[in-house]
Amino acid sequence: MKKTFLFFFMTFLMSWGGLKAQSDYIIMLDNGSSVTNAEYANMKRGAIKLIEELLACNTRNRVAVVQYGTGKYGDTSGTGKSLLYIESDFTNDHFTAQNFERRLDFGHLFNESLVLIAEALGGAGNNDIISPQMTLSNTQPLKFVVFTDAERNSGGADGSYLVSYNNTAYSDPLAFEMAVKFKMMGAQFTMIHANTNSAAVGAAASIASAGGLYMGATGLEPNVQDPDYGALPRLYYNRPNGFSVGQPEMDYWPNLASNICNTNGMGTVNFRYEPGECIGATSGIGGYYNLPAGATLVNLRVELIGLQNGTVFPVNFTPNFGPGNFYNYYFQPSDFDNAVNGGATGEQKFRVSMVYLYNGNYEIAYAWNNYPFFDYDILMKCPVLRAAKSQTEEKILKLTPNPTTGQFKVILKEGTRARILEVRDLIGNVVYNKVLRGDKEIEVDLSSRKEGVYIVNVISDKNEMYSEKIIKK
Repeated sequence: MKKTFLFFFMTFLMSWGGLKAQSDYIIMLDNGSSVTNAEYANMKRGAIKLIEELLACNTRNRVAVVQYGTGKYGDTSGTGKSLLYIESDFTNDHFTAQNFERRLDFGHLFNESLVLIAEALGGAGNNDIISPQMTLSNTQPLKFVVFTDAERNSGGADGSYLVSYNNTAYSDPLAFEMAVKFKMMGAQFTMIHANTNSAAVGAAASIASAGGLYMGATGLEPNVQDPDYGALPRLYYNRPNGFSVGQPEMDYWPNLASNICNTNGMGTVNFRYEPGECIGATSGIGGYYNLPAGATLVNLRVELIGLQNGTVFPVNFTPNFGPGNFYNYYFQPSDFDNAVNGGATGEQKFRVSMVYLYNGNYEIAYAWNNYPFFDYDILMKCPVLRAAKSQTEEKILKLTPNPTTGQFKVILKEGTRARILEVRDLIGNVVYNKVLRGDKEIEVDLSSRKEGVYIVNVISDKNEMYSEKIIKK
């Protein structure tokens, strides 16, 4: 690591003194080969949901998505060294923050990726930062949120490492060198870890900062140089079944965000909307708003945010209010006339804005859908249902194995131009959703779902829907 980093970063730390409420978050995504494309989709969804919560928690928060691995995604081999892809500089723009896809593959060297982040923060950049964005302009207290399934140390240079590749001895301070350096400068680490190996759990929990709820059930790896040495609980979140969030975990991301975000007493708003429908067959939206003492609600409004291009269109919204600051509204197709007339297409997300008057100033709070299962809220057009096969044609999609105990593949016929894959239960609830970008084989995991029949829908680029049934044993 270049010595200039310490000078630049200490300068940043000195500027943090009066900025305790807001933070700069680095969202680190493990791109190693042990993260399958299906699991990456779950990781990405979770990262976006958490980003939404962090940006809504405090409008001055900023995020930067950083992906790490040891080889480029789509290449045939790894490089044997850590690579970094910075999606953007720190931003509080939702569209910029959520507009990313998988960039890397092969191994994941966490300690070495922190070296590259240090270079980026110091303004020096590095040839192993392979994105157009090579630096990070940190001006607020720094917090890391790491999504990973890493082992403590496994394999070679393209292996899976939470600790330093060159210093792997148990409880050796050098094993955690870069995380400790960042912690000593005031940075915070939150670890979201899809692994059950006790050594890996202990190492990841040791990297995590004090806070949260984790009490070290499998034991933290000792690290005497860690500023949090011996401290419990930790900001460690174990995901034994992967990054997919199930029905019992409806508030998983809001609860996690509440442990790492300071609202500074500002107003907040939230809502839920059952996604998966088009503007011709919408459902209701509802939630709660909370105001600081002495504040007055001015209005609530809803906008559609286009996921393809970031366009923003107002939606007609005249909510009904109930006890406990509750509000709800049932949409009609005409409520989306602004978006239709403005040429909005494809997948959209709702954003609720709350304007309120506080201490003589107009303030605003934002919220995105609290449902944790979906990539988008609404489609601009309803798909046209088509049979998955005709009497004379080969099937458009094949499901294997079928029946399944949970995991199965969706194999698309060559030449099929599909843009969305979704799985619904027989009631119509969407239990899996993925945007397709040329995928021909898609791995789906329904292990957390109950036994029964599910409908697999593939929506083409012509807005045609093809369906098959899958049986979960």
